[in-house]
Amino acid sequence: MAEQIVIQGLAGLLRSLREAPKAVQGRAVQAGMRKGGNVIRDDARRRAPKASGFMASQIITRRANAQSRARAGVGKDGEYFTVGIKSGRRRKYANTKRNKQRGRAGKSYVDRGWAYYWRFKEFGTKKMRAEPFLTPAGEVKGPEAAQVIIDETR
Repeated sequence: MAEQIVIQGLAGLLRSLREAPKAVQGRAVQAGMRKGGNVIRDDARRRAPKASGFMASQIITRRANAQSRARAGVGKDGEYFTVGIKSGRRRKYANTKRNKQRGRAGKSYVDRGWAYYWRFKEFGTKKMRAEPFLTPAGEVKGPEAAQVIIDETR
């Protein structure tokens, strides 16, 4: 699995954020975290295998939902962003005449067009060596992303 980057030594910044009003805390931290994640995202896109360029276009920065933030231990008011590959999402068939005739109106399907094979490239398989692009991007751009987070949050 990919490693997590932990930013340490931000005690002064965290103290200042706790003292700031709640409305300012969330927006400022979210903006900083997203811009920091975008630094890593851009490098991962540059490093991604370019057979068609589709996988690189699927690399995104996203804010974790409340449940994931709680599971990560940042609390309900904490911020947690991830850089990763879009996954297929479940969509519903529209309630159209054609879909009703085919008996699929209201049923759901997995949206096509997600790069499920990114895991094979990143971690390798029994028959294919790994060509990591997300992990090196995080390792190389991690300190720069941390500095962007600090600068944007201030």
